[in-house]
Amino acid sequence: MHRKAGVPEVEVVETEKIDLKNPLLVMGFIGAGVVGEIAVNHIIDQLNMKEIAHIRSRYMPPSVVFTNGNLKHPFRIYSDEKGKLCVVICDTPLRSDGLYPIASTILDWAEEKGVKELVVLEGVPVRGIPKERETFCAAEPEKRKECEEKGVKMFSRGIIHGIVGSILNECLTRKIIGVAFLTPAVAFIPDPEGAAALISTLNKTYGMDIDVKELLKKADEIKRKLKEVAEAHRRMRRAEEKSGMAERIYT
Repeated sequence: MHRKAGVPEVEVVETEKIDLKNPLLVMGFIGAGVVGEIAVNHIIDQLNMKEIAHIRSRYMPPSVVFTNGNLKHPFRIYSDEKGKLCVVICDTPLRSDGLYPIASTILDWAEEKGVKELVVLEGVPVRGIPKERETFCAAEPEKRKECEEKGVKMFSRGIIHGIVGSILNECLTRKIIGVAFLTPAVAFIPDPEGAAALISTLNKTYGMDIDVKELLKKADEIKRKLKEVAEAHRRMRRAEEKSGMAERIYT
């Protein structure tokens, strides 16, 4: 059945009925290295999760995504078979003036479904490929101790902007515990190794067992291609310097 014309401010449209049992809510958005989005997509695939809802909003660009020819809403909610884990993923940027309405609507839905805790997976942009893949945590006091006991380091100070910041800010006024797992990530290219680091921390903290081998294989492939590009660039620079072209370019 088609909906009436007109895009709402923000609306969660449920497409499948499932008995959710106070689920943990994990969220990933477009950010540094696209690590949050990559991580959540990987979780969906590994756990064979089912789409149960999508979000409509005038604050989203007029776009649609497709995978293997299948059209999808860009802002989707999934659940596992047992109704114990839900994930939210957004494949498109959001307008800044819509971040609070979107965050508020998502958390209204989450409270209605009995969510007590949510985790946002996000990257912190850095130059180049990070040598060490540590994950850090920012959380409310009652959750910080638990994360530290499981070996997750805390961020001492900082500001989280955008939709992630809006959601965590909204958690502070509600009975939902907000947690952010953050990892240094390549700023402008997809970073599956960063996504794998976030999932590993999620596994450790919440007793999950999501395999990240596939992500690490993709990371190795990306590194190999980057090395090839860097080597080709070095060869080109050496050839230019030999012929004197490099000096002439900048005169």
